[in-house]
Amino acid sequence: MAQALKVSATEFARKFTTFRERVQSEGVIEITAHDRTIGGFLSAAELSHYRDMIKREREVIRVSDMDDETMALIMNSEYGKASE
Repeated sequence: MAQALKVSATEFARKFTTFRERVQSEGVIEITAHDRTIGGFLSAAELSHYRDMIKREREVIRVSDMDDETMALIMNSEYGKASE
């Protein structure tokens, strides 16, 4: 994913209509104040993607519903070791 466009909060407030149009092509605009990220402005598509991710974050999968490959990966994993 490309680097998000960064704009100061002051510039964002002054030129909101410009950024309202630009976010459609950028996807995300990062809002900063004093060189610190304070928030973000998302396009409708990115907001929909974010909402889908939040839903899946709390998705419960029963062990009995897992396929054999996933179960084998879990059973053979090692604590603290990143997967390849």
